[in-house]
Amino acid sequence: MPDMGAELQGRCAIVATTDGGEGLAIARQLARAGASVVLTGWEPGRGEAAAQAIRQEGRDALFVAAHDHGEADWAMVVAQAEAAFGRLDIAVFSADRSEEAPTSELSIEAFRAVGHANLKTVFLGLKHAAGAMRRGGRGGAVVVVSSLAGRTGLAHHIHYCASKAGLELLVKAAALELGPEHIRVNTILPAFSSPLEAGCADGDGAPDEIAKAVLFLASDRSIFMTGAEVALGGSVVRS
Repeated sequence: MPDMGAELQGRCAIVATTDGGEGLAIARQLARAGASVVLTGWEPGRGEAAAQAIRQEGRDALFVAAHDHGEADWAMVVAQAEAAFGRLDIAVFSADRSEEAPTSELSIEAFRAVGHANLKTVFLGLKHAAGAMRRGGRGGAVVVVSSLAGRTGLAHHIHYCASKAGLELLVKAAALELGPEHIRVNTILPAFSSPLEAGCADGDGAPDEIAKAVLFLASDRSIFMTGAEVALGGSVVRS
């Protein structure tokens, strides 16, 4: 049986997120499995503190500040990952932005802002990460943390649901395109347990459970999976 504590040894992972708890849990899980981790997406103070927490565990981690995760930002983040660690093998996208609003009161600006954060940001990140993986010639793994809201809907979050539904087909199309180059693209669909959906489900332990699923999809344990959706139901069993 392989050593699960070192199954990502020698690999480099980018973790892009807007949520401190979930993002740190994912980055720590990958680092503890041996990966060098590049965090991006948080405000500088928060992001550097997260990277420092991982380094204190004896793992390689750095934070790369990005202004708005546009085209230039993603080119810079990927370039810094390659410069620091010589390669890119894993990219995790966990952007999650929304604001509750009745459809009749939702502005086009708010609709576009959520679409940029949840859909456009992943597209641009995937574009540049896939380019780095292609240059490396070793393939790679891309994991998109989306939401079951993109499949079931969520009242007063029409912009959020639309962006998450878009991510599902973005992942499937990318998986078909990149599969011949041994770049796998999969998505995780958590239940309604993020801070913006508080009250919809019990979210106890959700960041750690999401992180475990990310590790599975980033590792060779899922080597034959691409274009797949891993749904996390969010049920909590209490004694």
